[in-house]
Amino acid sequence: MLTDIRDIIIIIGISSSFLLLLISTILVIKTFLKIRKLTKFIENSLEEISEIRNKVKNTIPKPVSSMIDGAITIKTLLDKVFIKNRKEKKKKENKNGK
Repeated sequence: MLTDIRDIIIIIGISSSFLLLLISTILVIKTFLKIRKLTKFIENSLEEISEIRNKVKNTIPKPVSSMIDGAITIKTLLDKVFIKNRKEKKKKENKNGK
């Protein structure tokens, strides 16, 4: 009688573990498919943005477009520098706090 109960518990445990493995595999696959779709959307958006930027560059006179490109370059450079500084300050604060 105890062996029958033990066998039933083992069968239920193995069945539930396979079911959980199947469910987790399906969820991981769906997640990767969603991430893949999102990356394709971002790539297409970046291509559209670069096309629009090229069209604007061609319609605006050369001196004005070069000033705009310079301003964009300076802005991205400053953003990167300040973001690095913020990260370094947070790391220093974390080290000092510990």
